[in-house]
Parts: sequence; structure tokens; C-alpha cells
Amino acid sequence: MTKSKRKVFTLFLYISLLFILSLGGIKFTEGTKISPEHTLKTLRLGLPGISNSTLEAGGIAVHNKYFEEELAKEGYKLEIVFFQQAGPALNEALASNKIDVALYGDLPIAILKSKGADVKVFAIDNSNLQFGTIVQNESQAKTIADLQGKKVIYGKGTVQQRYFNAITKSYQLDPKNFEMVNSVGADANSVFSGRQADAIFAFYYTVLFMESKGMGRVIESTLDKPEISSQSLAVGRNEYLVQNERAAVAMIRGLKRAKEFAAQNPSAAYNIFAKNNIPAAVYEKAYSADLEFKNFEPEITSASIDKLNHLVDFLIENKLINTRVDVNDLITTKYYQLFLQDK
Repeated sequence: MTKSKRKVFTLFLYISLLFILSLGGIKFTEGTKISPEHTLKTLRLGLPGISNSTLEAGGIAVHNKYFEEELAKEGYKLEIVFFQQAGPALNEALASNKIDVALYGDLPIAILKSKGADVKVFAIDNSNLQFGTIVQNESQAKTIADLQGKKVIYGKGTVQQRYFNAITKSYQLDPKNFEMVNSVGADANSVFSGRQADAIFAFYYTVLFMESKGMGRVIESTLDKPEISSQSLAVGRNEYLVQNERAAVAMIRGLKRAKEFAAQNPSAAYNIFAKNNIPAAVYEKAYSADLEFKNFEPEITSASIDKLNHLVDFLIENKLINTRVDVNDLITTKYYQLFLQDK
């Protein structure tokens, strides 16, 4: 090759490289198809908490990049946004179209729907979010009944209140026979550690962690009462889901893989959850009622629907919503059926 021809060839290579870079690079997919990176659609996923602190099936799917992998197969890229204010902040983000899909608790989702938001629950993140009750170490209380007339902590209008109401009623006790201290999160822990209350009603892993630190004794939980546990759900803006049904199917595949991973590698799952600084041993105990992690199954079952209806009853009875939510309008099994058709 002559010197002049070498220059022409080199120039051609540089021009070709610049053209590829201008497209954002070339992504190779299965088979012979190639597509420019910039053609990928986006799914904006909202999660409660902060980075590396997400639990349930979704937490595993995020950590193991199952969502990213499954979405990429359908031509989507994943963007994750964390919300420390959890439910209220996620509700606002969905209502203002700042995110497309979210994984969080059933109570704020039902409240969002009651306000007219066009959202759909399309999968389960955890069908049994467990709760528990912890009392002071010096307390003589051994059962919920022993706490009547005592100061007990839970947040008004929260899933903790729902648990308190449900657990007291399951023992045929009147919730009005307890002195309520309205507090949540770090404030609730401060009130309890300052011995200004006799008990806290909270997430089971929270009270187990407090017990492991010598802060009190756990006397009750929903482990043997799954019907009064709560749920974490996958919910999306209906407009987005209708226009991006393959993205919803990809999310379900990611949740399914997370469920299978947890069942086959429980210790690894507990270690993933432990990234939020609660020891893996605490999560092992918190999830001990379902060692096969059936609660991570993404399918919306009749049991999940019953729980949602009972939740709506609670919201109406406590005047937390003014309009009754039609659960059948809140949920959709369309995308799970599409997931099954792919198998």
C-alpha cells in the first residue's frame, strides 16, 4: 500500500469512528440486530429510602441488576430514584409524572388511588410485610392485652396504626383502651428509649433489631397472622403501562428472578438486606415464616386482593380517605398474563 493510500485509509477509519461515537456507541443485542444506544426507552423506578437500603424482592432485583437486564432485553434502560420520605413522596412523584413505576407499601398506594390518580398495581413485591410489638425490658406485659391502659407508640394514618388496630381486634380488644403516642421513625425510637411509652408497634425487623440491641422485648408479631400483615406492591402510571407493556413484563420477570434467588440463596438475600446496617441475622428471623419466599411471588392472588379490601375498610373507618377505592380498578393482571405467555 502506498503512503497516499495509507493516509486515505487512516482518514476513513477516523471518520468511521467519529460517526459511531456520534451515535452514542453501538449496542449489540441477541442475534444479528444492532441498535444505537440513544434509541433505548426509559423506565423511571421510584423506591423508598436511600441507595442500597431497599428490601423485599425489589431490593434483590435492584442489587443483582435483574431489572436492568430484563428491561434491556425489551429495549429499555432503568433509572432509579430514591425517596427518603417514602410513601408521600412516591405518591407525589407518580401523580406529577416524575416516575413511571414504584415499589412501596399498599397504604399510600390506596390513598393515591382515592385521590383520583390513574395508577395500577400490576405485581407483588412482598405479600406479607411483617409487623411486631416491643415492650420495655422491665415491663410485665406478656401479651397485647397487658398493654391496655398503657402508652403505645404508632404513627396515626400509617401502616403501623393499621397493624395496631388489626392486632388488638384479633384479640377482641378495643383500640380505645390504649393511650396512643403519635410518633414514627427515629422520633418513635427516641420516645421509647427515653421510657416515655410502654410499647412500639412497628415493622417486625425494626423491633427485632431493637431487641437485639437490648432495648426491649418483642411480645407479638404477624408471623402467625399473615392476614393482618401488609404488602409491598409494584404500581405504575396507567398511561405509561399501557404504552410500555413490555417494560411492565420485564419488571415482573425481574421480581420473579429475585424470588427464585431468595428461595435458593436465603443467606445471600439476608446479606443484601443487611446493607442498610441491620444485621443479616435479624432479617433471617424476620422472614422466618416463609423460608421458600412464596411472599415474593409477583402474581396478584385472591389473598392479596382480600388484604387490599381490608385495607380500604381501615382507611374508610379511620377517615383517612373520603372515597372508597375500587380494588378491582386499582389492580391489573394483564401484564402478569403476558409474562406467563412468554414462558
